[in-house]
Amino acid sequence: MNLFLDLDFEIVFDKGAFFFGVANAPYLCEGGYNTPEGPKNSMGYLEADGIYPISGDTTSYWTTYEEHISLAASLGMTAYRTGVDWSRIQPTFALKEGPAPDWDHAAVAVYVDMLCSVQRAGMMPIVTLHHFTHPAWLGRVFWDRDDAAEVGAAFEVRVVEEINDGLVARGFEPLSSLITFNELNLLPWKAVVGKVDSLVAAPFERFETVYDNALHAHILAYDRIRDLYQRRDWPLPEIGFGTYAQSPYEFDKLIIDIVRVRSAGVTREAVPAFLNEQRTAWVERLDALARRQLSDTQYAFWRDEIAEVHQVIDGTRFTRTLDALYASPTAQKLDFISANIYEPFRNARAAGDPARKPLWWEFAADGDIYRTMIHAYNDGNKDLPMYMGENTLSYRQPLGEAAQPRPDGWTRERYLKTCLMEIVRCIAEGVPIRGYLYWSLVDDFEWDSGFTPRMGLYNYDYENRVIRPTDGLGEPAGEIYAHLVRALQSGRKEVIRDAFVNAFES
Repeated sequence: MNLFLDLDFEIVFDKGAFFFGVANAPYLCEGGYNTPEGPKNSMGYLEADGIYPISGDTTSYWTTYEEHISLAASLGMTAYRTGVDWSRIQPTFALKEGPAPDWDHAAVAVYVDMLCSVQRAGMMPIVTLHHFTHPAWLGRVFWDRDDAAEVGAAFEVRVVEEINDGLVARGFEPLSSLITFNELNLLPWKAVVGKVDSLVAAPFERFETVYDNALHAHILAYDRIRDLYQRRDWPLPEIGFGTYAQSPYEFDKLIIDIVRVRSAGVTREAVPAFLNEQRTAWVERLDALARRQLSDTQYAFWRDEIAEVHQVIDGTRFTRTLDALYASPTAQKLDFISANIYEPFRNARAAGDPARKPLWWEFAADGDIYRTMIHAYNDGNKDLPMYMGENTLSYRQPLGEAAQPRPDGWTRERYLKTCLMEIVRCIAEGVPIRGYLYWSLVDDFEWDSGFTPRMGLYNYDYENRVIRPTDGLGEPAGEIYAHLVRALQSGRKEVIRDAFVNAFES
């Protein structure tokens, strides 16, 4: 703790200056998608093909959200990240491509009620407008279409306006924090491949198209949402997108750097040199981390991997994005950097053997990784706050079975203490971190991994459809998180030291 004696914790972690919260996603928790009577989304094609498990009812959040929101508020959370799902708002009930169906205003009204509940509970809603899924009527793959950016941005602007009208009509504030895309850098994997897998046979030419279209959609949505707020005389929101920590620059920070070129004062002609400079800083920082984390064989594989990706993904070919950026009347297109940091060396740890690729409960839980990735995202950042958008510690617990301890022995108490103290350290080192979100409050469905990885502070009993009072291993993880947050918010160094050094006692 001696490193932080000069840090004014009371100011840094004041509730008005720094948020703590939890996060979820509609498809992963609401339930009912791709069921016989439910709305069909793009993941329904993957479920039907056996690429994804059947999501089913998940945690039935669509009808039980009040319980989740109240639980988060009871922990003293000041932010609550959730999302809206396009396939529920403009639903089709057939798993096939077709014309756009009617807009479901009743579904939007449910989302309005959710967000009223979040504000009523004293938490700031952070709303994700696109979390990998789109309606089935747009087809299995949508984001490589020529009209994808326009269609996607139009949805986001329309749903924001209707939700805000509903919030204001009920005496609540318009949305103040918006994420246009969750983990935009993973969208090609989800949209084209179906899941995040090895680089073998990946259709990189389609990846570039998806990146270009999604970034273009972000720019259109950013400008139009701000125009909407100005027309309606609402306080301007913060708008950004999320990224998922991967080690190749082109699969990670490239998308952040591209949308910042104009605000960084870079001319169109100078974009290649700017991106090369940013890539160099990224690779240098991650090279040092990789040498610390990987064996010689794994490190050699990683060096080959980043070289391969560099050869096939070129941000200067994102012409729709760059055209839109330089044609826009304003330079700013990102109000925060939101980083979701899990395991950036998953491919390298397998060193080319898919059978050895770490699963969720085998991801490295390591403060060195967390701290280094935070600094890597902040390299070159001059004026944007950083939001730690997601991270988690997972256990293995198949449906109907007991949770299994992690192979590395880490507990959620150790993990939360490590990550939060690394955030403190990064702030002391000058990184402008303004918030932290844990994924997730309650166990949920996890894409191609299904129900087996358990990430919740609270265990979900799928057999009895109830939230358990602890996580799957009996650890009071929610209480521990709340305890650590209260300590940081107290501003008192002796309280913080006690909370982070001593074992938690209920």
